[in-house]
Amino acid sequence: MGLFSLPESQIVQQAYDRYSSLYDLILKPWLVFGRERAVELLDLEPSDKILEVGVGTGLSFEYYPPGTNLIGLDYSEGMLRQSLEMGKSDDVKCHPELFQMNVEKIGFRNSTFDKVLAAYVMTVVPDTERAMREIIRVCKPGAKVVMINHLRPENSILATLEDALHPLVSSLGLFSLDRDLLSIIESCNIENLTVEPTSFFRLHHIISFTVKK
Repeated sequence: MGLFSLPESQIVQQAYDRYSSLYDLILKPWLVFGRERAVELLDLEPSDKILEVGVGTGLSFEYYPPGTNLIGLDYSEGMLRQSLEMGKSDDVKCHPELFQMNVEKIGFRNSTFDKVLAAYVMTVVPDTERAMREIIRVCKPGAKVVMINHLRPENSILATLEDALHPLVSSLGLFSLDRDLLSIIESCNIENLTVEPTSFFRLHHIISFTVKK
């Protein structure tokens, strides 16, 4: 079966399996923006049950305090292998429990988590709206959600450049540049939405909100 005969979620999974060993070397300098700030914005309490969606190679792990009750998901087996190794690092003070799982079909019950982090995930998943519904579903009422993600630039030159690059990057299965993420988030059952830039050219932003009670 050819690559493009596969479901889009499997294309993404295989792409990240393929690039997992080189991910930090190539992409870490671009994808570390905002992680420490994002964990800070979660405003963690000792009793909180935390979900990190799309843990990747575990780049956020070092920012969680000791004793954090953290469950991490990723759809790529290759990325999970890297995050397992990261979880053993002396720089990591918590002990995350990791699962291979698709964010579009999270295998946890409704209203399970107090806090959720999704770093550089929502323009990777094939169906952003479905992924958002799943994240909201597993959140307790009043739960805090923090995301770090690319947002379409307001600068018309950068936006035009992204439009030109979109067919190439999407064909690689790594991420998409054509999502109106804020509109999708605003359509969900959320409140207290805030957005702050966190990288060069204001392309990446920290997006935080709470799930309505």
